[in-house]
Amino acid sequence: MAIVGAGVSGSYLGHMLRRRGHEIEIFESSTEDKHWAVCAWAASKNMLNRFSNQAGLNFENYILHVGKTLRMDLPNHVREYLDLKGLVTYNKQQWEHDLLGDMKVTYNRKCTPGNFSSDRYDYVIDCTGMHRTMLPRAPEDFLIPAYEYLLENVHGMDEFYVVGYMRAKGYFWYFPLDNNRGYMGAGDIDKKYEGVESFLSNHPEARIVKKIGRPIRLAPPRRMRPFHSGNIVGVGESIGCVFPMLGEGIIPSLICCDIFLEVLDGSDSGKFDFEKYTKIVLKKFAYYDDVYRIVRLKMKNKLNMVKHMRLLLSMYRNMKREESRFGFEVNLDKMTRLVKAL
Repeated sequence: MAIVGAGVSGSYLGHMLRRRGHEIEIFESSTEDKHWAVCAWAASKNMLNRFSNQAGLNFENYILHVGKTLRMDLPNHVREYLDLKGLVTYNKQQWEHDLLGDMKVTYNRKCTPGNFSSDRYDYVIDCTGMHRTMLPRAPEDFLIPAYEYLLENVHGMDEFYVVGYMRAKGYFWYFPLDNNRGYMGAGDIDKKYEGVESFLSNHPEARIVKKIGRPIRLAPPRRMRPFHSGNIVGVGESIGCVFPMLGEGIIPSLICCDIFLEVLDGSDSGKFDFEKYTKIVLKKFAYYDDVYRIVRLKMKNKLNMVKHMRLLLSMYRNMKREESRFGFEVNLDKMTRLVKAL
């Protein structure tokens, strides 16, 4: 099999497939020295423990910061605090590097259907994230422009901090790492990225180590079909496995990887069942479409708390059921206030 993309999905899936005895080749568009793990390095310890254990890694070795609270500054001077229940930052760069191990990775190779010989492999797995380079364009795709910054020498910021933009058009974030390092960034449909300049002016001692421009996909799986084309199949963010309210794709992408492995392992014929895979992915992430509709309605200033109560309750009930997966408290009153404030 060939895997295109050596990020979180590609590295984890490649590792797990090789443990199952498959021959794996990985192709990555960036050069080896510039290959960098993006996505701010924050996710639920509860879930990353599980994926690490499955891959034979000890996740404790990668944790940089264990969060206690998340401060959210919202429009109209509204402030909320969430209690964190496992949200951590971790050394995502090292985690992915250790998953790749000594696997064959060809760097500096941007693959497309036009320049890649897919027929040389049983299956080609598109793990290119928002690029989706091996699959046809999804007509309902939706990306939000974003920048993130790796900072050093940041003082007085030892907890998670988010600023929500009016009408849910994006948000600013700061996530602490270790040794006075942190990730700062912003995703903004209007490309204003409010909060970045003020954060840097309030922390003049901070030094930017890396600046990365990378759009974030908000469209959920229901809007990202087709998931496959010929012997090419998408996994992770390339097929919309990103939580739309947060733009968070690490855990959804890893869940999608496990679905791929489940379908592959369950094949009696030895052939991958594309339709079964599509059905399971759509079912697992079905409520993401309700969340996406809330975000888009907010952006258009058309969300009505009464008229769209079913969507809001769907988001709350599903997030509450998966509270440990998010790593923070899911509280109906706070969620309602948050949605109203945006």
